Amino acid sequence: MATPFSRTIRSIQIDTYYLSLAGLLVAIMLAILWGHWFLNAHVTSYEISQNVYVTDKEKIIGKFYQTGDGTMREQFSRQRIIVAGFPKNSFKNIQVGQIAYVMLDGKIGTQISQIPATVVDVIYKDEQKQGTVVLQTDIKATAPNPFEEGGGGEVRIEVDYVTPATLVLRASGLLTETAPLSSSSR
Repeated sequence: MATPFSRTIRSIQIDTYYLSLAGLLVAIMLAILWGHWFLNAHVTSYEISQNVYVTDKEKIIGKFYQTGDGTMREQFSRQRIIVAGFPKNSFKNIQVGQIAYVMLDGKIGTQISQIPATVVDVIYKDEQKQGTVVLQTDIKATAPNPFEEGGGGEVRIEVDYVTPATLVLRASGLLTETAPLSSSSR
């Protein structure tokens, strides 16, 4: 059955496009926000070693700081030296002063939470397949001691901050100034 022409014109005049326009504006705003994130977000790149040795070299250091009311307080911290082995290709990115995180193996085989550390020495010679990085942790002395001499674990050293756009370009091979990403065995 055919629709009368007058009803068709009336329905077109009554029909509005405001809902479609609102949906389009929301989609454009989401695309702009995603583009901003894609070009500006920081993704941390790490060099990772599972060849970790906790030494027995530990110092308890007292630090003085001033409180808000003008009094001086002393806070003790535990500094421990940790040695980690890294493969040859990692040493182009590792430098003294970089931030690292140490995850030690616990008693039941699980890893203890991240312990912040700092790279204090990088020992590497060109003819070696592997080099050594010396790290120093600094935790409060009042906290339980997570270190067991000789215990293993994992060390992650922050080496670079990149954007998601850079990661996509590296993975595709279009960014030629850096090596393309390779998948890890983890």
